[in-house]
Amino acid sequence: MNERIFTAIGPCYEDVKDHLFDQYKSPAFNDGSGLSTEALEAGFIEILEAGKDEPRIALKARLFGYVLENARIDVDPVDWFADHFDSADKILYRQVEEWRKEASDGPAKNAADVIGRAKATGAFYGELDLGHISPGWRFLLKEGVQGIIAYVESLKEAAVRDGAEKSGDGASASDKVLFYDSVLSVYDAMLLYMARLETEARRMITVHPEAEDRMEKLAGCLNALRHRAPETFYEALQLSYLFHQLIEFEGEWVRSMGSFELNFGPFYEADLASGRITEEDARELIRFYWMKYYANTRGSGNGKNFYFGGLTDEETNGIGPLTYLALDVFYELNQTDPKLSIKINRKTPEKFKRVIAKCLRDGRTNMVIVNDDETLEAIRKRGVSKEDSYEYLLIGCYEPAIEGKEVACNMCIKFNLVKAVELALFNGTDPMTGERIGIDTGNSEEFTTFEGFYTAYEAQLQHQLELVQQAIRDYEGLWAMINPEPFISGTFIPALQNGRDISQYGAKINNTGSMGAGLANAADSLLAIKKTVFEDKRYTMAELKAMLLANFEGSGRDRLYLLNRVAKWGNNDAEADAMALRVANSYTSRVNGVPNGRGGIFTASIFTLDHSFFLGHTTGATPDGRAAHHYLAKGIGAMTGMDKAGVTAQIESVSKLDFTNIPNGSVLDLYLHPSAVDGEKGIDTLIQLIDTYFSQGGYGVQFNILNAEDLKMAQKHPEDYATLQVRLCGWNVYFVTLNEEQQNHFIETTMQVV
Repeated sequence: MNERIFTAIGPCYEDVKDHLFDQYKSPAFNDGSGLSTEALEAGFIEILEAGKDEPRIALKARLFGYVLENARIDVDPVDWFADHFDSADKILYRQVEEWRKEASDGPAKNAADVIGRAKATGAFYGELDLGHISPGWRFLLKEGVQGIIAYVESLKEAAVRDGAEKSGDGASASDKVLFYDSVLSVYDAMLLYMARLETEARRMITVHPEAEDRMEKLAGCLNALRHRAPETFYEALQLSYLFHQLIEFEGEWVRSMGSFELNFGPFYEADLASGRITEEDARELIRFYWMKYYANTRGSGNGKNFYFGGLTDEETNGIGPLTYLALDVFYELNQTDPKLSIKINRKTPEKFKRVIAKCLRDGRTNMVIVNDDETLEAIRKRGVSKEDSYEYLLIGCYEPAIEGKEVACNMCIKFNLVKAVELALFNGTDPMTGERIGIDTGNSEEFTTFEGFYTAYEAQLQHQLELVQQAIRDYEGLWAMINPEPFISGTFIPALQNGRDISQYGAKINNTGSMGAGLANAADSLLAIKKTVFEDKRYTMAELKAMLLANFEGSGRDRLYLLNRVAKWGNNDAEADAMALRVANSYTSRVNGVPNGRGGIFTASIFTLDHSFFLGHTTGATPDGRAAHHYLAKGIGAMTGMDKAGVTAQIESVSKLDFTNIPNGSVLDLYLHPSAVDGEKGIDTLIQLIDTYFSQGGYGVQFNILNAEDLKMAQKHPEDYATLQVRLCGWNVYFVTLNEEQQNHFIETTMQVV
């Protein structure tokens, strides 16, 4: 039997968790291990100035390596993992933002101006999304740093040997060599960085002799990872976290850590079989590992996403012993981070469902549950092969992308679906600012039919989409100037084989996400116009517009009528549901398949996230009865307070959508009172709700299980409710950290939940 890796020597997680929580707030860098922050930044600027004429990717690689070689480092003697270095306040990310500004002030100025005007009016917001990306986890864990280096060296040798210049989409031999040299440069820097961490871990033994056992094991782990691929559970966790940190240092935000089971399960099971580890050892490692992510966000960020479950082929789910162990630790920790994506399908074991439902019932709601079968169909519908489709992960909140093959840029566009209603009402003029941002679709008071008005709505929708899509194309053409990414590109097999950085569209799939926000508000507003102006003739168009411009001042009864007497999306009302489906189709048909600027297509999502507040602040009063500046509907379901027929009716409404036409993701937010899911019957209730929604073709669902009275008390006495979690959108936060508007949103939403 192999020697046990872990022993009881050293402090356990419970003893040091508060200290670990502050590790990024107060790192203890060894001043003798590198340059001071000021000297490091000065050297960085010197390289930057001297390299102005270098290819941007080569300069980026040199800057990356310079910091990893010269920054001060810190190894905590009570931690099982090492990763701390002085990034000089994220100096490389700040430089990426400078290059972004350089592009916005120069070749992308027109695009930046278009986006700036639209953002000010709440029509849309767009950007080159560097924040929704994931490396090829299984490739990098299989090969390790040395394996990737060896593979890149072989590709470089082939490019040099070939030497043939290629035209068109293919990279020339010289361009390939430049790319491969940049990848090799950053991976050599990673090896040096790991060697420095190893040396510091060994120094800790002399400074903290009580930590000898832990630091010897950490140093041995780092030494092994410098020379070969990971072979143990511990080594795989350490390597994955180093990659996470260095990708984010490079200038991207890692929004998916992939499948916990598929990434780490084989290592765990091999360790168990050989006797190198026990189940309790693994639990302790997971506790320390997940604390790294929690300490990074401190309970207020977007969260780090791991997924569990999901088909790996027609018959097999990616569920194993590590799945249940990790979910048990997740339940025990009860933290906002990490967050989980849960894949449920026709083959999912009942045991797995019950574990997930128990977490939800007991307040561990920082997870989204997605319909694996529906997702696979949607992915294949947009052209992904059946084989590749099983490799999807959820990036960010709900958006599927193919691991190691797709750069999906899921949040390039945040589009306000209800703004086009305003523009159709006011003939292209934004009523909030008086600025003409739309096109001439005619005086709405002269329309004689609702169909005429809806044609105007679609024309305004089309115009705004064309504006933002072209702006994003302009930015995509400048990606290699803004942020070349040789480090994360080294984990994408297609990019390596193509000899092109992912900023130069080296990935196999290069799509662009487009988020449609406020579906409920748009659909409810259009139905209100249809019913009250054209059918019932309760108001003239001029009267309705006057009410909206006055923000219902003096028209309180009319506002109540619009709010309560006109059918609303999310109540299984045939007419309201038909309008929502029509709006969704008008949007998705103008997004899906439209060419982007990097050889892929735009793909539609429908959700709003916390953009519901910003977009609402820049949207006037709307015909659904919503007041000016008020937030928009948050997910794909009903507007807050408008789902009066209950949870089942909302599920019936939302499941009428064709989610295969929403390939970039969506989510239904469900709010339940704790009493509705109490005990074992509560677990059954949650499973039944999820199964019902998915059996009808629904895509993603997430829960808030809250009592309005508790929220009111938390608002008055935050010190007594410091750990009360709420599902903000695609992540959880502590209720007491929200601003008053956001807190009131949750109170208003849960008031009707019984």
